[in-house]
Amino acid sequence: MRRKEIAADSQAVNWALAFAIILAIGPSLFPAGNQPGVQVVENKLKPQGSQQLILKKELTVGQMAEGGSLFANIAGVDMAGDGRLFILDGQNKKLRIFDTAGKLLKELGREGKGPGEWDTPFMVKLVSENEIMVADAGNRKVVYLDPQGNLTREVSYARKMGLIKLQERNGQYWAAEMGLEGNSLAYTIARYDSGFDRLVKFETLLTPIPISGNKINPYDMYFEFCLDSRGNLFYGLSSAYEIKCFNPEGKLFRIIRKEYRPQPITEKDRQEILSQLPETAGVNLKEMLAFPDYFPPFSAFLIDEADRLYVRTFEKGQVPHWNVWDVFDPEGKLIARAELPENTLLIKRGRLCAVEKDEEDYPYLCLYQVTWKK
Repeated sequence: MRRKEIAADSQAVNWALAFAIILAIGPSLFPAGNQPGVQVVENKLKPQGSQQLILKKELTVGQMAEGGSLFANIAGVDMAGDGRLFILDGQNKKLRIFDTAGKLLKELGREGKGPGEWDTPFMVKLVSENEIMVADAGNRKVVYLDPQGNLTREVSYARKMGLIKLQERNGQYWAAEMGLEGNSLAYTIARYDSGFDRLVKFETLLTPIPISGNKINPYDMYFEFCLDSRGNLFYGLSSAYEIKCFNPEGKLFRIIRKEYRPQPITEKDRQEILSQLPETAGVNLKEMLAFPDYFPPFSAFLIDEADRLYVRTFEKGQVPHWNVWDVFDPEGKLIARAELPENTLLIKRGRLCAVEKDEEDYPYLCLYQVTWKK
């Protein structure tokens, strides 16, 4: 049996980056009350209407004939118009392209610091049918390749201390930028031009620099954002079930709220979370954490091509490693609650792509057909 390797999800990566400089995001920055000119959409526990999301498993990608997986860690995935899959292996630092039957077509990527090389790739996106974007946290740059793996261009963000949750639309970027403001640590969520000069600031999360010896609640720093097809930003700080909606120019136009049942954090949950923390030289992260009694209301956002917003909650599904996801329509109304794989990465072209693992902890990419019924 293979030695068990646990790869951190996107939030655990945030923890590692944050704890590396002992970051902790502070209390909720959502203002009390409603703001003039801002639509507030209130949702109850249960959805309105009777829409139902149905999944049917179609394909498992990465299984090797002799056993095991092609992947060490699946950091991102995108899908072309013809159904080809572009799967980024963050640990092996490879981008692999598969056909619709799951056959490996091509392997791209080279570790290093030179042109077209990467050190810590963490996301992949097809910006067009002829150009692939890979974001590299290690070299603090964005690499663009053609489908044959040739470098077409690179964009550096080395002037930034660090960017997380990087997303791209039409040659511009949205990200959370790590930094310092006075005696506080900060994450600033902003939109940048093609050279990573800041155009619009949406929110800045500030917290005093933690004093040595103080315990840190790991969920204080939980925030999420994603973009719809028009470049509107959906952002939530998970101390409350509130999602702010900004247009590309930074104007807040909607707040989505939902009732929820807090999910208790069990001792088993605590041990599983601690097992995912990376080893950090000189810092014992496990000794620094103080868990609350309950999970936050949500942990991840996704948006599909119909601009439906999927919000992963901490409610566990009936299938191991599946969670209950809330689904909102483009106007912010809760239309469904569905059990989906915990590590769902993409919902596109009527397909859902998720990372699932076998009993020996080998990761695979699983594809499901998505059907909506009323």
